[in-house]
Amino acid sequence: MNKYLATSVVIFTLFLLFAIIVSPKVNLNSSNANNTYYHNSPIVKADSSAFLDINNSHSPAFNQLMISLTKYGREVFWPIAIILLFILGGRSGKKTAIVIAISMLALVPLGTIAKDVVARPRPEIPKSDFLIPADSEYAYPSGHALIVSAGAAASLALFRDSTKKLIVSLVLAAEAALVCISRVYVGGHYPLDVIGGILLGVGVSFIFVGIEKQIESAMMSLRNKIIKLKR
Repeated sequence: MNKYLATSVVIFTLFLLFAIIVSPKVNLNSSNANNTYYHNSPIVKADSSAFLDINNSHSPAFNQLMISLTKYGREVFWPIAIILLFILGGRSGKKTAIVIAISMLALVPLGTIAKDVVARPRPEIPKSDFLIPADSEYAYPSGHALIVSAGAAASLALFRDSTKKLIVSLVLAAEAALVCISRVYVGGHYPLDVIGGILLGVGVSFIFVGIEKQIESAMMSLRNKIIKLKR
């Protein structure tokens, strides 16, 4: 087992641990009325407290930036990034773009399933300041965090064979980090939801990074078959 696949096992273990902690299904001492519950665990209490601290200290200078990151930092930014990596990034860029795309396609259904299984309600704590109305789906893991973290992880792992490429990957990682922060800032998620999204996103991404040679070989084989069919 290579280092990326081994790391994925550790990351998935942490993801499941946090899932158990925040899930009301395994919390026998919770009140779930009106989608609000309180957990006796000090970890979840600290999570709720951190959410309140962030949402009660909004700054007008950052509000619109955080709203824009939530609205466009996943659906708009990353498709463009994947296309640019594929077209302008050379061989490593094409490989990175393909791994990111496959990871994200796998994460869409996985994220939905995880949300339904864990069934953690969205934040509805009194006195919190919501800049964007909360989604109707469950909270853990954050869908934004799992998608952008997968892209950042694959970029940092595969697109770094020159200084310029490493800088590009660091910029992508910085954007992903800001998107993750924005999800708590606008009131959409508790911090642990975002951490869970990062863990699942990076874990799945590392699986495909770990088998990137097989993916590249399969893509080359498919390319050769297409070329033969055109002749």
